[in-house]
Amino acid sequence: MSTVQQKVAHSEGFRKMRIRRTIFICGMLSIAVLNFLVFWLYVNFNSILMAFQQQTSKGLIWTFNNFTRFFREVRMSDFEIGLGIKNSVLLYVVGNFFTLPLSLLFAYYLYKKVPLAGFFRVIFFLPSIISAAVLVTVFKYIVMPSGPLNEFLSIITGREIYVEWVVDEKYSMFTILFYCVWTGFGGNIVLLTGAIYRIPEDVMEYGKLDGIGMTRELINIIVPLIWPTLSTLLICNTAGLFTSSGPVLLFTEGQYGTMTLGYFIFDQVQGGQYYYPAAIGLVFTFIGVPLTLFVKWLCDRTFEDVAY
Repeated sequence: MSTVQQKVAHSEGFRKMRIRRTIFICGMLSIAVLNFLVFWLYVNFNSILMAFQQQTSKGLIWTFNNFTRFFREVRMSDFEIGLGIKNSVLLYVVGNFFTLPLSLLFAYYLYKKVPLAGFFRVIFFLPSIISAAVLVTVFKYIVMPSGPLNEFLSIITGREIYVEWVVDEKYSMFTILFYCVWTGFGGNIVLLTGAIYRIPEDVMEYGKLDGIGMTRELINIIVPLIWPTLSTLLICNTAGLFTSSGPVLLFTEGQYGTMTLGYFIFDQVQGGQYYYPAAIGLVFTFIGVPLTLFVKWLCDRTFEDVAY
């Protein structure tokens, strides 16, 4: 075979390889594109249309009644939608301003390799491993009126304590909030610990030589260097502000003053109501998107990104 024929054969083989490679890439990308078109674009576009629709005896009509109903019910204390918004905001506040700082402290505690650090690492992450249904069942047993919690409180107070922590409206939401705090450490600690361990040892050694203590090390060195991870968690929590429902379904199914906005929408859809929840979702999309972008802007201005 001549040199020209070899070059032609090589070019033909290279062309076929490129065609096969292109077909493979297009085939793999088509799955993601199809998923995006069907389960994101179509679903969201259809939800926007449903927000302006209502089923009547005369058929499907276009109307603003869903929005009128929402703004009417949100001002009235007798409807669950107002309570759902309040509890959703409460979950957001507890998650960001209580659970996240505690997760940072625990991650720093584990990073310093203090005594029993490995044991506490397992304890903190254990709720993320066990099934939520199992975990809620165990937790409900602990806080039941005749459970270990009331027995322990009876012993330390010297009088009989019989509190229904889950079904009493005075305590039910706070019980769920405590459960969310307890089970919310696992994922946060894994991410924050990983971010802390990425900090170069030279930086930490320089701080020690400079004579800084643990408090200044955490605030002045670690927090700015892992700020991208912290800000990402904060932004993600903000984006899920109006959709997170916590373990309400497994605990109370929205009863006893524990209704959240996310569970309210879920309950409406489960009952075959689609148009009103679609309107609620559209309203809070217009609220949530600017809020999330504002939190992102605020996080970006807090600390500059550091490359290391």
